[in-house]
Amino acid sequence: MNLSRFRRPSRYINSELNAAYKRGFIRVALCFPDVYEIGMSHLGLKLLYKIINDIPYASCERVFAPWIDLEEYIKREGIPLTSLESKTPLADFDIVGFSLQYELSYTTVLNMLHLGGIPIKAQMRSDTDTVVIAGGPCTVNPYPVMPFFDAFVIGDAEESIKEILDVCVAYKRDGEVRRQDLLKGLSDIDGVLVPAFPKAMVRRRYITDLDVAGYPCAPVVPYTEVIHDRINIEVSRGCSLGCRFCQAGVIYRPVRERDPAAILAIAEESLKNTGYNEVSFTSLSAGDYSRLHEVLRLFNKKFSHRHVSFSLPSLRINSVTEDLIIMTKSVKKSGFTIAAEAATSRLRQVINKDFEQDDYERIINTIFKEGWLNLKLYFMIGLPTERDEDVEAIPAMVYRALKTANRFTKRSVNISVGVSAFIPKAHTPFQWCEHSSLDEIFRKKDYLKKNLNKKAIKIKEQDDRMSLLEALFARGGMGTAELIEVAWREGARLDAWSEVFDYNKWLNAMDKTGIDGAAIATKGFLDDKQHHFEWDVIDTGVSKDYLWRELQKALAENRTPDCKSSCMACGLGCKSGEYLSKSGMSCLTDVSASYTKSSGDRPFSAVRVRVMFSKSGALRYLSHLELMLALLRGLLRASVPLVYSKGFNPMPGISFGPALSVGVGGEREFFDLEVYPPCNIERVTEELNLTLPQGLRILNMSFIPKDAPSLGKFVNTYKYEIAFNSVVHPQTKSKVLTKQDVEAVLQLPDNKWLVPILIEFDIIDDRLILLLRDTQNKGVKIAAVIEAVLGCRMEDVEVVRTAMYGWLKDRSVRTGLHAEDLQAGRLVQPDDQALFADGRTALSEKTL
Repeated sequence: MNLSRFRRPSRYINSELNAAYKRGFIRVALCFPDVYEIGMSHLGLKLLYKIINDIPYASCERVFAPWIDLEEYIKREGIPLTSLESKTPLADFDIVGFSLQYELSYTTVLNMLHLGGIPIKAQMRSDTDTVVIAGGPCTVNPYPVMPFFDAFVIGDAEESIKEILDVCVAYKRDGEVRRQDLLKGLSDIDGVLVPAFPKAMVRRRYITDLDVAGYPCAPVVPYTEVIHDRINIEVSRGCSLGCRFCQAGVIYRPVRERDPAAILAIAEESLKNTGYNEVSFTSLSAGDYSRLHEVLRLFNKKFSHRHVSFSLPSLRINSVTEDLIIMTKSVKKSGFTIAAEAATSRLRQVINKDFEQDDYERIINTIFKEGWLNLKLYFMIGLPTERDEDVEAIPAMVYRALKTANRFTKRSVNISVGVSAFIPKAHTPFQWCEHSSLDEIFRKKDYLKKNLNKKAIKIKEQDDRMSLLEALFARGGMGTAELIEVAWREGARLDAWSEVFDYNKWLNAMDKTGIDGAAIATKGFLDDKQHHFEWDVIDTGVSKDYLWRELQKALAENRTPDCKSSCMACGLGCKSGEYLSKSGMSCLTDVSASYTKSSGDRPFSAVRVRVMFSKSGALRYLSHLELMLALLRGLLRASVPLVYSKGFNPMPGISFGPALSVGVGGEREFFDLEVYPPCNIERVTEELNLTLPQGLRILNMSFIPKDAPSLGKFVNTYKYEIAFNSVVHPQTKSKVLTKQDVEAVLQLPDNKWLVPILIEFDIIDDRLILLLRDTQNKGVKIAAVIEAVLGCRMEDVEVVRTAMYGWLKDRSVRTGLHAEDLQAGRLVQPDDQALFADGRTALSEKTL
């Protein structure tokens, strides 16, 4: 299969750094019901991948949803959906585990099961079929997808996953596995719900000590750019603030914090193992991690000289201080994100957001005074008790930020405004509330679009029909499972993607099932404290009575304080602050001992290095940007002393030669970089080749003079080798391509543009050898050349660029090439020492 036919082929190539390749007695497929770049951003998947693969008798592989182009291909060719690591069909694993992060992924779950050869309904599976398990936040209301899963893991999975594997091992060792016996064994595990063996109540499991739970310090490093393309370190789990719309704030209680020493150790190890240069400190409310300032201060002291930056997710306004802003900008300033949610004090009282206008003014003043040019603000509309004046206050709040930015920066700024509809979620105080009708949401969105129309302001909004479906399934019951199945049979999948989402498929499914999705989503129960929700069988630890009390406080516009300072008797039974990191308890090392002088203190001037490398195998599917990133991360893992630019966003001094097309291999490719001496390039070459993935290899490194011509200015000629396997040209009709056929193609009127580009060609054993050059008016486009010469797409042949050249003027040399202007000199490759000598001694030392 030539993957260059498909969008973003690097999603499918495997071969990533730190991927695990083993075959355990119990084989697990971790499935994420979305495309690769979404799934590979999810920390939970990385955690489970490490935990399972660390167990001697178990192995774990990854499976993601294919994009629609690959899906159509594998369906047409009868190819099952397989794992990345071993290309094993989904149906051949012992356990298939799905992470349910988002309600709009439900149809994708069914699609992946079907593509993987697994019956979509649990009752249709036999003793020989794999066990299908779900985890993730959506399992606190499993009923919309209950018929499709054999078991649900409720809560943290670090401990329960091992117990699940042990049960599977016990039954598999007995030989013939009876499915019902296995499921009964799973139902005996705390925190596991098995529909075939229902319980009166299933209590959510959670771990209390993050520091002993293990952490993926060598996560798989993707080639393609993923949503969160950085190291993610979970500094805490849970939130104590009690925002009443937030399901995560309930189902991840209590707050548990990681020790600062553990955080810095994870950062050090992860940077070494990945080559990332950014660390994100994540949690539901990162700004409220009790020792955040201590961690950031020590992090900057330890890593800023290596140009490693940190980022924080969207911050609660009251958690942002001037010190925090200053520390955040120590390496680079990208953007600042604030989740305001509501624009009036009254509505913030309702949802339990604890900031006032003065707090907002303070933070935006500091942000723009310190030089930020990008700000993201997030709001919700349709919140309980919302009035028109609450919506009208949103533009005023945004324009206040713009006015402040203009006063402090005197430069162009970008303010991104995210607006989403409120979704009532199960197990929250607002589970009794309704979702606004589409007409009402449209009305409010139209107002905001009309009143946020400045050039510096960009509104980011979600399709509100998606929000309606999310609200439907967030509080849906068992009856909505039929709607999901019928919508999938209508062709619904990847519903979170606007270019794929088709609401008409859902409307057709509603017509066929008689289920009125809008009526279910917009139904409220504000007068019915005792209303029975199907998900009441899930005990999150937070009592329903507490949630009802919080709803009444919301309707009365009263706040509830942070439970870290005072217990609110939510039902968990923990003590306030019980699992917080205790000040003075960690054994922080003296980070000053590991501090290295910054580049400004270097005793030697920077030197240039020219690197020759090859790109082959599956990695030929990398785009130029992905290739550059993979090589940069290799350089960082090898601790190469790179030179960085100055200013707003420091970048390493690396420049590449002409880009290779996706799907084209390269035997002698080049890039230049600047480094600080001392730098032993033989050692660096060795270390790079030890850490680079299979398919990328450093062939040679050499020092070059500072005034040597850049690759972009020097290289203009390329040698390609194309394995065409007897392609029949549609115009010449030749069954076996000959030199005469190529000559005939060159004479065709439509191919006159080829004559000045093609220097010479040859055919050797079904391989076409082309020497091509850029002209003043036209650069070489190998795909166009192949289409003209062979009459096929580049994806239909195997293409390798075997060499690249530049022109070295030398009137005493004659070449064998036929073009007249080539007789004034000779073609040389970018590492030819003759290019650098010019009467001087070339830089040939191995160490400078």
